[in-house]
Amino acid sequence: MAESDFLSLIAELAAAFMGFSLVVGLLQPDDPAAGVKLAAMRGVAELALVAALAALLPLLLEKFELASSTIWRSAGGIAGMSWLVAHLLAARRFSRLGGRMISSKSTLMIAVVATVGILFFFSASLLLGNHAGAFYCAATACALVCSAFLFVAAAFPDDAG
Repeated sequence: MAESDFLSLIAELAAAFMGFSLVVGLLQPDDPAAGVKLAAMRGVAELALVAALAALLPLLLEKFELASSTIWRSAGGIAGMSWLVAHLLAARRFSRLGGRMISSKSTLMIAVVATVGILFFFSASLLLGNHAGAFYCAATACALVCSAFLFVAAAFPDDAG
């Protein structure tokens, strides 16, 4: 599989993001005012987990010597559904917390990139040609970019909104 090096790199970066966000989350004071920031760090870890699992899934399926189209269809469907569920649960969690971060432009941009990534995963599961791998790789990159943007939004809140 031509995309294996890229997917391995995404998995490694996602693991670093996940570990770093969990360390930052654990070092936060036990303060009710830090609830939104802790939820954002949890979101960073969840998005990094989605990226890592999505990056490793095609590599695992390749070991079973499946056809390329079967790998992308299966992995795209599984990763797309996983990210969709995680996205909906995170949106519900953030809406319960309230706060300025939810209505910020950064958070809106994260939601848009997440939606594009989810659609790319589902596109990879529906496409038959050689482009399914490209859509899948773009979706994993979107998950990693969302994780990075959410980390930046949580660590450096935009007071201007």
